[in-house]
Amino acid sequence: MPHRDEVAYATLLSGYAAAADFPGAMALFSLFRASSPPHAAADPFILSPVLKACASAAAAAGTGAGLLPLSFPHAAAAAALHAFAVRSSAVSSVFVSTALADAYAKAGRLELALQVLDETPHKNVVSWTTLVASLARAGRRHDALRRFAEMRASGVACDSHACAAAITACAGGGLPSRGREVHALCAKLGLDAVPFVANALAALYARCGAVDRALAAVDRMGTRDVAACTTLIASYIQTGRAVEAIEAFVRMLRDESSNSASPNEYTFSAVIAACPNIEGAYLGEQLHAQAARRGLSHTRSVANSLIKLYARCGRLSAADAIFRESVVKDVVSWSTIISGYAQEGLAEESFALFSEMRHHSSCPRPNEFTLASLFRVCASAASLDAGRQLHALAVAAGLEHHVMVRSALVNMYGKSGSMSDANVVFSNRTKDDVISWTAMIVGHAEHGHSKEAFELFEEMCRVGLKPDHVTFIGVLTACSHAGEVELGLRYLNAMNKSYRLEPKKEHYGCVVDLLARAGRIHEAEELIGRIAADGRDGVVWTSLLRACAARGAEETGKKAAERMMEAEPWGSGAHVAMANLYASKGQWREAAQERHLMKQKGVLKGAGWSSVEVGGDDRGVGVFVSGDRTNPHDNAIYMMLELIYYGAGMVRQIPDQLDLGSEVELAVY
Repeated sequence: MPHRDEVAYATLLSGYAAAADFPGAMALFSLFRASSPPHAAADPFILSPVLKACASAAAAAGTGAGLLPLSFPHAAAAAALHAFAVRSSAVSSVFVSTALADAYAKAGRLELALQVLDETPHKNVVSWTTLVASLARAGRRHDALRRFAEMRASGVACDSHACAAAITACAGGGLPSRGREVHALCAKLGLDAVPFVANALAALYARCGAVDRALAAVDRMGTRDVAACTTLIASYIQTGRAVEAIEAFVRMLRDESSNSASPNEYTFSAVIAACPNIEGAYLGEQLHAQAARRGLSHTRSVANSLIKLYARCGRLSAADAIFRESVVKDVVSWSTIISGYAQEGLAEESFALFSEMRHHSSCPRPNEFTLASLFRVCASAASLDAGRQLHALAVAAGLEHHVMVRSALVNMYGKSGSMSDANVVFSNRTKDDVISWTAMIVGHAEHGHSKEAFELFEEMCRVGLKPDHVTFIGVLTACSHAGEVELGLRYLNAMNKSYRLEPKKEHYGCVVDLLARAGRIHEAEELIGRIAADGRDGVVWTSLLRACAARGAEETGKKAAERMMEAEPWGSGAHVAMANLYASKGQWREAAQERHLMKQKGVLKGAGWSSVEVGGDDRGVGVFVSGDRTNPHDNAIYMMLELIYYGAGMVRQIPDQLDLGSEVELAVY
């Protein structure tokens, strides 16, 4: 164009803002300032699109956490434009001040955004909406709703965008009653059928578990768009109605040709999340193929959902392939694949991925999910040194007080045999939560510290925390270790009567084990009868069978063995326990028959294995079984074992009544 006027520049700047191209917008703005009179650049229709481009770029970069310093590029650019607006008096324009506040908020400088808006003398509905939405994004939902109320009191007419922002604040804060109030206002103003208002209402009710209300909100729309269908599917999944989520997705595909609701990456991401609850990997593979056909399988959200699906289904090779093929990997991608390897007990692979993640140039720092997964690996492998190094990393990252990290730390130290370290982590908590208390109770129970477990449980109830199902498993385990039969029965009865918790098969299994250990076999059998038929798995029958083997209760043992074989046809536990029972009573023929039956069925008794952390600076976890000869240093290992046996034998020869004090040591060379 030979002659470019303000309208041309404003139009082009709006295009840069829509594309979130802030560098392009700034370059054009600088060109306009250099070629125009000084006052022209202060035109609100020129300056506001530049600020909008800054806000869009900051939002795309994911910087709106409200905590980022002013030196961050987008915040610094907003500050420079703010200075220009003040110097040129353009900041008095409501368009400029609103766009400036939005840029500050999305660049992580919420307090500056609030200051700009508070200093705006005549706020319009867009200004108020920006204020409400910014507070909601920063997690200050009550403040957002207070500002929404101020807008209504000021006489500014409420529009659909303002209502949607308020509803989003209610959804994020779990405030269904306030959400219903805003819903009533929307209905009164005739805004509840507007698509993005209806979608916001559906998301609110879905998060609160009211799927029927979410459906009613979506039905108010004339035609469902992709956002409405995705919200509906997510609502079903959040309330555990996975089959209905899949059915809604199938209807969406069937009606795709007759409306504009074609599934996007977020739809696929939501529906894939339903797969582990029903058909698992088989259905996931079909959805994977559908997403690939539409060119969506490599988008970040779909790829992360697929990694999680395959990892949960034990398909680590497929999960790893998708992870490696992902062009853009975020912290969720890394955390999901690390968690997949961790849940399979593959410690070495988990830590190798974590090391790769830390050295990856484009990957952000590990978050609480990453560290919690790795702490679980350390707990399963009893790798205390690696756990302590991760603990130091959590402290450096400022995540040690996060509830997920803290509970994983307590669990790791407990499983690694260091309850003193677990107690230090627990004592340094800044806030009480059920998960951390439960982890501590379970840790004491597993170490046989029953008294401490009981005291912690009582104190937990005194501070106002409600124990959950896992807490009671810890307490009942402590009862079993301490032989506190009556106390265990009281806790089992209290679950339903005092805490409104329906006992599950795991709780009954603990009490069955408790009764069986105490020799009260008939009571244990009666308790099993109270368990729902589909909950009587091999675990409860194993507890009863072991007690029968120890007490020589042959008839009850046979019954328990039969039920155990029905639950686990290819398990060796029932045969081994019955063989031991017969052997303890001198019935060698029957014991041999059990062993022969095992061979006929092809049932093998799995070898017990152990792990030990070995090595100096380059430590690793070594795994071994009884009679293992696979280690290249097996001769040296067995020589050392013989020396240890010899030393133990020497100790046994020392008379008990001889007081050696602390001056005598047994040294084995």
